[in-house]
Amino acid sequence: MSFLCRALVVVLASLALAGAMACGGAEQPAAKPAATPPPTAADVKAHMDDHFGKVEAVQEAVLRGDLADVIEPATWLAEHQQVAGLPASLQPQIDEMKKAAKAALAATDIKGAAQATASMALTCGACHTAANAKPALAAPAAPAATATGTASHMLADQMAVDLMYQGLVGPSDEAWKKGARQLGQSPLTLKDLPKDPQLTKEIAALVGVIHTLADKADAAVAPNARATLYGDVIATCAECHGLHGKVWGPGLPKK
Repeated sequence: MSFLCRALVVVLASLALAGAMACGGAEQPAAKPAATPPPTAADVKAHMDDHFGKVEAVQEAVLRGDLADVIEPATWLAEHQQVAGLPASLQPQIDEMKKAAKAALAATDIKGAAQATASMALTCGACHTAANAKPALAAPAAPAATATGTASHMLADQMAVDLMYQGLVGPSDEAWKKGARQLGQSPLTLKDLPKDPQLTKEIAALVGVIHTLADKADAAVAPNARATLYGDVIATCAECHGLHGKVWGPGLPKK
């Protein structure tokens, strides 16, 4: 082959290679996936409101001693999808919430569901602390001035339990101590109790348990210890509500 022919072959080969590259024959750098935008403040608030409502629904069901009503809100907490874009630092709390919700679903008695509920409230507080968030929680309702006797006592106890709950969720040392002290000082006289001697005896015994737990709660400092005591408190409330063979407690009539 002459020099001229060889030169022509080289030129043609070079042109072919250049054309192939221009047509995409060479590998192009892979495009980076679009980053998930951080959630807006409105997204986070709506998500937290949903969480708070479901945990409250579990709490109310436990306080009534109504294990069946734990299922729907606990299932939502265990299975729902999180808001996209939340900081990775909050993942441990998200996992703990789902774990606590599954424990509530697996509970075969109110005591187990009560401790799972306490774990949910504790996890809410841990998440707020990790996110440096200060949720605005509405003050629990105080008993109406017209409430008397057993009704007044039950409403005062409910307010105290709600304050302890907010102490875990906030978390708020002030709310916790205020609730524990109110629960321990709430009086229930014999004239307020049923006339049935056996029922009165059982209720009086449970009231004694509640007051003992309230004293321990007032002295407790560690979050885990507070959560365990809170679970014991709401389980005891549920036991008392169930003594008369009816469903009593907050959240009635059922929504």
